[in-house]
Amino acid sequence: MQQDKTTWSLIVIAVVQAIAALLMPPSLLGSISPAVWGVAIALFILLGWSLVRRKRLAMVASIFVQGLSIIVHLLVLLPNVRLNETAPWNIELLVTCLISIVLSALVLSMINRPQVQIIMQ
Repeated sequence: MQQDKTTWSLIVIAVVQAIAALLMPPSLLGSISPAVWGVAIALFILLGWSLVRRKRLAMVASIFVQGLSIIVHLLVLLPNVRLNETAPWNIELLVTCLISIVLSALVLSMINRPQVQIIMQ
C-alpha cells in the first residue's frame, strides 16, 4: 500500500514539474517553435519516467530544474509586469508566473519529504 502511494506521489511530482516549468502566458505560447516545444516535452517525459523509476539523478535534476524555473520566472516577471508607471499591469504574465512559482515550490517541497528522499536512494 505504501509502495503504491509513493509511486503516485512520484507521478504527481513528474506531471506538476512539467506544468510548472512550461507554464507561460498565452501570448508567448505561439511565439515558441514547435520543435522547441517537442524537445522540452520529450525532456520532461524522460525526467518524469526516471523519477518514477526512482533514479537518484532524476531527483537532483528535478530540484535543479524547479529552482531554476523559480529564478527565471522571477527574472521575467519583475521587469515586465509593468513596463513604466503609466503602462497597465500585465495581468496574464503576473498570474502565470505566480502560478508557476507556486507549483515549482510545491514540487520542491514534495521532493524534500523524507518518504521521497528514502525511496530515491
